[in-house]
Amino acid sequence: MGDKRLARLQKGAVGLAIAGGLTLGATLLVPPSVTAQPRAVSPNSYSFTSVNPLQDYLLGPGDVLFIEVVNLPASVTSQREFTVNLDGSVTLPLAGRVMVGGLTLPQAERLILNAYSKVMRFPAVTVTLQTPRPMKILVAGEVSRPGSYVVPFTSVSASAAGVGLSGGLTWPRLSQVLAQSGGITQEADIRNIEIRRQLGNGQTAVTKINLWEMIQSGDANQDITLRSDDVILVPKAKEVNAAEAIRVASATFSPEKIQIQVIGEVSRPGIVEVPANATLTQGIGAAGGFNVQRANRSRVTLVRLNRDGTVSRRRIPFSLAAQPDANNNPVLQQGDVIVVERSGVTQVGDAIGNALRPIGALGALSPIGFIINLLNLN
Repeated sequence: MGDKRLARLQKGAVGLAIAGGLTLGATLLVPPSVTAQPRAVSPNSYSFTSVNPLQDYLLGPGDVLFIEVVNLPASVTSQREFTVNLDGSVTLPLAGRVMVGGLTLPQAERLILNAYSKVMRFPAVTVTLQTPRPMKILVAGEVSRPGSYVVPFTSVSASAAGVGLSGGLTWPRLSQVLAQSGGITQEADIRNIEIRRQLGNGQTAVTKINLWEMIQSGDANQDITLRSDDVILVPKAKEVNAAEAIRVASATFSPEKIQIQVIGEVSRPGIVEVPANATLTQGIGAAGGFNVQRANRSRVTLVRLNRDGTVSRRRIPFSLAAQPDANNNPVLQQGDVIVVERSGVTQVGDAIGNALRPIGALGALSPIGFIINLLNLN
């Protein structure tokens, strides 16, 4: 009777031990394997305004992880920081090589726990993103300098569980990257900026951002945080409102200054630097204003080199009192040329002066005359 009771107790003990993940020798059994791929996310269900950017951060080469393993013998190593290698792996003391590339922080933590469970008893693992790799982001469309940009992080420390941020973690935002690309052009449609993001499962999520809402109402949700390999597309506006353009040009994602050229009958002709929201009248003012004795104020021409390589030119009915307007006082763009022509009296006076000069002095036109003739402005 006693033998049967002892056998039942031993059988029950073995069952409890297995249920608790232990053998009779107190060796921890290997937990179920952890998938090496991130959880599939549908592009339709993906949120670009996730509260915590670490929830969908995918580890990759260059990331620095802080990995703390409880009960790891002190004689093994004191190293706690590990850099993800080019192949997506980290090499850990005792556990060896573990592939974490393409995983989120919680997934990497479970996989590393799995690795240590094979070589020691009762391991406890905490994985923290110490320093993320610089992000690579592509910016295309209506920005001053389209192209691929490396965007660094600053002061990074966060929980692998993704519950909150700590240590002053700063994630790059849309407005920051637009500013890094030289800012938007005056023809940008900031109501329909498109962000494309790879989800790590072969699918791409797309969202539209309305930065005009952020300017108007202070909706910070429009200024989303970005991830590595995001693509930003800034479309061209079908119609530009001059009043809106001035307000947009004052935003942080617009360039602070632009360079234009003012030639002709002004006090200081040449290249001048003006605020990004400057209008035609401000551009002329930056060149010292009209040469009152020679300028024809009714013959001011704006010459613009378009992004498609074409040149547009139009006569502006100039007025110092004109409000910002696409027709009478347009907002200037980088590289614009303002041509202020001579008055009729000045043209007659110059013609008489030329007639009285030696014939050798007539070998070339004045620079302004050459440009006007070249552009066929008369």
